[in-house]
Amino acid sequence: MRDETRRRLDQKLFYDRLKWIGAGMAAAGCVAGGFWLTGLDANVETRRVAGVVENVGPLVGAKSIAIEEGLAVDVKLADGRVAHVMALKKTDPHVGDHVEVAEHIHGTGRTTFSWK
Repeated sequence: MRDETRRRLDQKLFYDRLKWIGAGMAAAGCVAGGFWLTGLDANVETRRVAGVVENVGPLVGAKSIAIEEGLAVDVKLADGRVAHVMALKKTDPHVGDHVEVAEHIHGTGRTTFSWK
C-alpha cells in the first residue's frame, strides 16, 4: 500500500472514531442534563396562598376512584391568578368560600397548586 493511500485511510478512520466519540459525549451530556433538570424540579418551595372558590365541578380523570371521590375546584387567588386544584368531596367546597391553597414553586420555575 502506498504511503499516501495509507495516510488517507488512517485519516478517514481517525475522523470516524472522532464522530463516534463526539456522538457518545453528546449522548452523555443529554443524559447528565436530564438528571440535572430532574433534580432541579425536585427542589420545591411551598407557600400558602389565600383565595376564593370560583367554580366547583366534577373531576375528570382516568381512574374511577378519583372521579367518585374528587372535585375540580377553581380558586381565584388574592393576586389575581386562578388556581385549578383537586379537592376531596368530603371537604365540601362551595362557590364563594374563602380558602387557602398550597402553591408549589419548583426549581425549574414550574408552579403547581394543591388543596390545603
